[in-house]
Amino acid sequence: MPAVGETERAPNVAKSVWDAAGERARSEGLPLIWIMSRSLTEYAAGTLPLPRTVTRAEAGNRRGRSVFAMDAVWNAADTRRRADNVRSMSALCEILLDAYARQEIHPYARMVTTAQRDALAPERASGSPEGATPASVAA
Repeated sequence: MPAVGETERAPNVAKSVWDAAGERARSEGLPLIWIMSRSLTEYAAGTLPLPRTVTRAEAGNRRGRSVFAMDAVWNAADTRRRADNVRSMSALCEILLDAYARQEIHPYARMVTTAQRDALAPERASGSPEGATPASVAA
């Protein structure tokens, strides 16, 4: 189930990579879609360096796998992957999941200050139904 504001995507990821990442996620009590979403978010924000791995041609059996990401995260990750010379978002997703499966990257919770949170959140229009801006919520 996607979080609020996330859109379903279907990058082509090898079955062997998807299964290996899924096995690790289950062993940690985490949903794989959360791992993929968190990895993309961290990568897009520049806090997760591109793992030193490549997609393997022999992995084969690639097909669209459901992942969820906010449009801003997906677009920022897409921009960054171009700068990192990764051929596609599918390749990026597979690289991130493969690195997770091989325990090269780890999920974690990060505490942020209110100011850091507000800097990341898009400002709401004053006429929004919520009627709040990040600054007024923090006050």
